[in-house]
Amino acid sequence: MPLSSKTVAIFGGGIAGASLARRLSPDYPVTLVDPLDYFEVPMSAPRSLVAPNFAEAAIIPFSAALPTVRHIRGRLIEWSADAAKVQEKDGHMSTLSSDVSVLSTGSRFSNPLMRSEQGTLEERKTFYRRFHARLQRAQSVLIVGGGPIGIEVAGELSEAFPDKRVTVLEAGPRILGGTTPELAAHAQRVLAERGVNVIVNERLSGSQSTDDVFAPGGETTTDRGRTLSYDLLLWCIGGQPNTAFMRGRHLELLDSAGRIKVDPTLRVCGQRSVFALGDITDLAENKMAWHVQGQVKVAEANIRSVLEGRSDALKRYKAKTNDPTMVVTLGSRAGASQLPGIGLVTTGWLNRMAKSAHMLVPKYRKTLGVPKADVLIHQTGIRQTAAAGDR
Repeated sequence: MPLSSKTVAIFGGGIAGASLARRLSPDYPVTLVDPLDYFEVPMSAPRSLVAPNFAEAAIIPFSAALPTVRHIRGRLIEWSADAAKVQEKDGHMSTLSSDVSVLSTGSRFSNPLMRSEQGTLEERKTFYRRFHARLQRAQSVLIVGGGPIGIEVAGELSEAFPDKRVTVLEAGPRILGGTTPELAAHAQRVLAERGVNVIVNERLSGSQSTDDVFAPGGETTTDRGRTLSYDLLLWCIGGQPNTAFMRGRHLELLDSAGRIKVDPTLRVCGQRSVFALGDITDLAENKMAWHVQGQVKVAEANIRSVLEGRSDALKRYKAKTNDPTMVVTLGSRAGASQLPGIGLVTTGWLNRMAKSAHMLVPKYRKTLGVPKADVLIHQTGIRQTAAAGDR
């Protein structure tokens, strides 16, 4: 039983929301609002696309990860300092109030490749199996977006299906614009050695559907007149801050990019008991899990202080501005890392240890207190998948 009667409401069950709920729930009654019934390790999605069995360890039901947390399957429709309006799974509208509230609704993506916005754990696993079947039939894959998502998907495809033609189209001057040119150049060399065609400084012209990952193949052109044919078109362009719930009554709390303005204590500007974490904040740093963990620690300490009446002793979070730290996988056996105090790391075994072999699934299972899973089983699945795809 929680030690206090003071309540916490957390909106969004991604890394920030689920981790924070886990840390606070032994001491306070916590309510988590999320439309899904599971937590999915976000870094695992590129691997699960080519090896659906990998999702068995990477997708964790909230009932197992957060057994003492009250979970409402729904989404935040409208926020106010007094109460939040929530649309539940069955369409019912309800209001939720608490002593402290946390906004951690993350990003909205153009399609469910990286994150689904609705459905159950079993439906998510079915999506991966269905996508894998679609992928096996495709001979040419066009990936739009050369950021971490697009490059990791290209790495997985080129390792698991070496005979498929993979093209990455990036609108900017180079891939992986959020990190160093050296890391980007290394990743591009590895992909080129596998036959992946990387095109920069071009974008698709006209309008193509971004939400249907199962759309039939076709032909498209870029703004420079290049014609690209494909059997499968994947939009991997990153997400937009999921903050529509603020726009009706609190537009002044959003910046020009739609992110929530926070102060150094991670409270929403002007609010004493409302915090915001993760992708939706206006913190001047890359929107990466690496940084979210630091935010969670500061937020947890400050939430405890607020609930205990010690608002004058809050910790401050220092945004990692211009920090090029990034760990990019290029399949299960390769990758590249830009690490603080070390620099560029391209050694295969180090990158496998850091992320490529397991996609951080063991780390987040431990964070959420669920039993270990042997993710090496799923690496075997990758090799089998590649063999089947080659036949």
